[in-house]
Amino acid sequence: MWLKKVFLIFATLFYRFSLVGGCYEGERAALMIFKSLLTDPSSRLSSWKGDNCCNWKGIKCSSSGHVVLVNLQNPHPNEVIINVNKEIVPSSNNTSDFSLKGTISPLLFTLDHIQHLDLSFNNFMLSKLPVEISNLTKLTYLNLSNSMFQDSITTQFSNLTSLRSLDLSCANLVPDSSSITVNLTLPPKLDSGSQLSFISYGYLSSPNLRWLEGLRNLRYLVMTGVDLSKASESFHWAKPVSSLSNLILLQLSNCNISGRIPTGHLLNLSSLSILDMSSNILTSTISDMLPNLTTLSVLDFTGNDLDGHIPYLPQLEQLYVSSNPAMTIDLVSMFSASWSKLTFLDISFTHVGGTLPPSLSNSTSLTFFRADECSIQGSIPSSVTKLKKLRTLTLNDNNITGQLPVSMSSLISLRYLSLIQNGLRGYIPASICQILSLEYLNIEWNELTGSLPSCILQLPKLSYLSVLNNNLNGNMPLSLIQKSKLDMISFGINRLSVENDVQYQPILQTFQPAILEFTSCNMRGEIPEFFSNLMSLVVLLLANNSLSGAIPYWLFNLPSLSVLDLSLNNFEGVIPPSIQMKSSLFPSTVNLARNKLEGPIPTQLENVNVIDLSLNNFVGSIPSQIGEIPAIRSITLSGNKIHGPIPESLCQSTNVLQVLDLSNNSLSGTIPHSLGNCKSLIYLSLGQNMLTGSVPEELERITSLRYLDLNGNEFEGSFPTVIEKFQELEILNLAGNRFKGRIPKFIGDLHHLRILVLASNSFNESIPEGVMKLENLQFISLSRNKLSGTIPENFEGLKKMTKTQNQTTILGYYYSLKFTGAQLEIVTKGQARFHVSVYSYNTGFDVSSNALSGKIPEKIGLLNGIPFLNLSHNNLTGLIPQTMGEMISLQSLDLSYNHFTGEIPVTLTLLNFLAYLNLSYNNLSGRIPTNPQFDTLYQDGTAYIGNKYLCGTPDGMNCSNNYRSSTNETKENRYVQENVLFVLVIFSGFVTGISGVFLLLYLIDDNWRNRYWRAVDKIVSKIVNCKL
Repeated sequence: MWLKKVFLIFATLFYRFSLVGGCYEGERAALMIFKSLLTDPSSRLSSWKGDNCCNWKGIKCSSSGHVVLVNLQNPHPNEVIINVNKEIVPSSNNTSDFSLKGTISPLLFTLDHIQHLDLSFNNFMLSKLPVEISNLTKLTYLNLSNSMFQDSITTQFSNLTSLRSLDLSCANLVPDSSSITVNLTLPPKLDSGSQLSFISYGYLSSPNLRWLEGLRNLRYLVMTGVDLSKASESFHWAKPVSSLSNLILLQLSNCNISGRIPTGHLLNLSSLSILDMSSNILTSTISDMLPNLTTLSVLDFTGNDLDGHIPYLPQLEQLYVSSNPAMTIDLVSMFSASWSKLTFLDISFTHVGGTLPPSLSNSTSLTFFRADECSIQGSIPSSVTKLKKLRTLTLNDNNITGQLPVSMSSLISLRYLSLIQNGLRGYIPASICQILSLEYLNIEWNELTGSLPSCILQLPKLSYLSVLNNNLNGNMPLSLIQKSKLDMISFGINRLSVENDVQYQPILQTFQPAILEFTSCNMRGEIPEFFSNLMSLVVLLLANNSLSGAIPYWLFNLPSLSVLDLSLNNFEGVIPPSIQMKSSLFPSTVNLARNKLEGPIPTQLENVNVIDLSLNNFVGSIPSQIGEIPAIRSITLSGNKIHGPIPESLCQSTNVLQVLDLSNNSLSGTIPHSLGNCKSLIYLSLGQNMLTGSVPEELERITSLRYLDLNGNEFEGSFPTVIEKFQELEILNLAGNRFKGRIPKFIGDLHHLRILVLASNSFNESIPEGVMKLENLQFISLSRNKLSGTIPENFEGLKKMTKTQNQTTILGYYYSLKFTGAQLEIVTKGQARFHVSVYSYNTGFDVSSNALSGKIPEKIGLLNGIPFLNLSHNNLTGLIPQTMGEMISLQSLDLSYNHFTGEIPVTLTLLNFLAYLNLSYNNLSGRIPTNPQFDTLYQDGTAYIGNKYLCGTPDGMNCSNNYRSSTNETKENRYVQENVLFVLVIFSGFVTGISGVFLLLYLIDDNWRNRYWRAVDKIVSKIVNCKL
């Protein structure tokens, strides 16, 4: 037995150390076992065969034949972006997977001569970090980044004392277009955000950093995405880092580090050149001690919660402090000193406030300057043009005014200029054409005027040009555009006229743009035929022009087309039965709304995310295939002549549908139960059809629903209880159906509700008290029902109605690069008006045409933010509250057909915006209040008709004498007799009563006597008022 053991040990040692063709057999075998546990979809390890492993791809050996380098880094990591729908999608057409997948064999770590090991950007299936890695004590370079490990870092790397470079990152920064949104204010505003986000590739954490203490030779430490939240709870969490005196690069971005910047520990890093602590939760200021790190050249604190100012750091070459909104930067003070080495400066999404100082030009080494959304004011100083090395200048979303400096032509190195959404005015200087290096020019969303210099189109390197949403004018021939080298052109929403003067030639042209945007460019005639040669065209936006004729079929066959918007034109004819769009970075879109198209809806839609065929003349039924499109997010078919049922195929189990608008058609049948599968649905509009039945309970699964419109159908039954599940609901319209019963109490639990329309049904009982607690409610219509009881009093709960709107917003939703807005019919000023767009100022309170009783609550005056109030056609009684004069926004007031008594409150004359008033058919009395503005309301008296005790109305009393002039003498005489009799009865009763107590008054003290006469005075005053 002993001899056998000796033999096995000897054989093992021989096997391990024997050289076979320049490679040790044991090391070759270990590598082969390592390979056997991996899948290799791109055959990266195809060379791993034969005896000499030193010749294998990714392997290097020493002169003695030992493996010293294993480099299996993924050469082509998946390039991805986050699209507008927050989906992670490939950013290129190359979708091949080059990553190795599987687990790591422990035998790999028997190769104890390895000095360089790189396994980055592979997929090790969320396995743990191999503990055997501690055997590789000769390692100087280790890269395990973004390789899908899941573990806690404790002591796995403590023995690797020779390490000079260590990368354990498990997150990667990628472009994020979902951060670019539209703020639905008036005017609309682009919110760009940071446009970069981290994507996780595994999960690593570390409860502390003590395992770093022995790695004294480290030069480069990268731990992006490693969760250090637990470690940073300790005040001295960074102390182990301070022992790494040779450290040149320290990258701790996106590590969930909280608290203060550990400046004290960092000061010991005397060789530190690059410090990156971006995307954490740091809350302190940048210490004035950092200048003592004299070797520091790059400092990145992007995306924290830092405050304070930026200290003078003359040693820096690159400084990134963007996305620290609490940080205040005084550029005047900052550039009063020389930053002679500074080449990159990003201060976006901080607070600057003031102007760009002329002293900015003192930083003559500056090549990159970004200051987006910093509240910068004033004009661009001409001194900026002294920055001869400047390549990138982006000042988006500020308050910059004035003109573009003519001297900008001096920026001879400028490649990228972006001034989106400022207040720039005046002409675009032709001198900009002298910047021959310019590749990107974006000056959209400003107030620029004049014509667009045609020489811009001839700039030799310019590939991106956008002047969208300015006030530019003039003609722009397509022939001139065709001669440019532009990849992206955006001229829309100006007063520019794009003229089609190009003769079609069936040859491949050099003009091959990816994006053409000519919205509202006064284009006429048919779609230019030369567009059929645009093989690279991805986005074509021709909305709101005067284009006509048939849509050519070749348009849908362009090999790269992904987004097509031809809405708001005069196109006629039919569209092809099959439409196939191509994939791109944008949601694939077909928008043909508001034309004169006819025929059936296409039955085959491939790779379409958004389709809008609304407001055309399409006929037939909804094809069942439309619900089978796997990635469709928005279907809008409203305003056509479609009939038949809603297909059951809508909302397959794997759907991602967010918007479904089938309103204003002739659809019949019931709501299919399958709609409950649309769990991503945000917007559902089935209004103005002929749908019947009840609302299916299966819809309760659509918990994200924010807009529900079922108005103008024939639904019946009680209030749909499924609505209680829609806790995100903002707009609910059930008007014009056959619903009955009480309005449930849970309506008061829908706290996001902004519009509630239940008009023209048969709801009864009282208005739920909870409705008055909906703080976001801006419009309510319960008219034309059978509601009874009193009006709830707690108006203070309607916060949105109790204050005027400081900022106007439009109600709607922006998904997949498409806006879908709310629509609403409002009865105001005596007329029904349909609003195709609803704004935050469209507020109101309408409970007319019910059987409500009691008095108007005094607190109604709190509703000083609503422009209209309609309480007409009820059984309301009592006085009109004086507090109505506090409703300062009121434009329309209808209290007609009730039983109000007393005088018209004088306070109503304080309502300066009041344009419509209807108090007819009540029991009002006294004089009509006068006021220069109030007197202009209905001088013919129609607002007051039907109030026979009201002075000055056509059928009321004459206040100038004791008799009323009237053409109906009999009626007049009877009224006088009734009035006299009324006074006499009151008088006789008064006399009888007073004579009974007159003597008693002399038997009691003076105080009681005085109180009695004061009471009598009040009664007499009321009688006199009634008589008047």
